[in-house]
Amino acid sequence: MFKRIILVCLIAVIAYYAGAQGLTPGNVVDWFTENDIFQTSKEVLKEIFELAEEQQVVEKAGGVIDSLKEKVTN
Repeated sequence: MFKRIILVCLIAVIAYYAGAQGLTPGNVVDWFTENDIFQTSKEVLKEIFELAEEQQVVEKAGGVIDSLKEKVTN
C-alpha cells in the first residue's frame, strides 16, 4: 500500500511539473517524431539481436572446435 502511495505521489509531481512547463501530449508526440526515436530504437534492437546471434555462433563454433581437438588428440 505504501508503494502505491509513493507511486501516485511521484506521478502527481511529474504531472504538475509538466503542466507548469506547458507540456501537452501533443508536444511529447512531436518531440518523439522530430527525434525519430522509434527508428532509432528499431536500429538499436536490430543491432542487439545481431550481436546476440553472433555470440551464439561463436559459442557453437567454439564447442565444435573443442570437440574436433579432442577427436584429433585421441
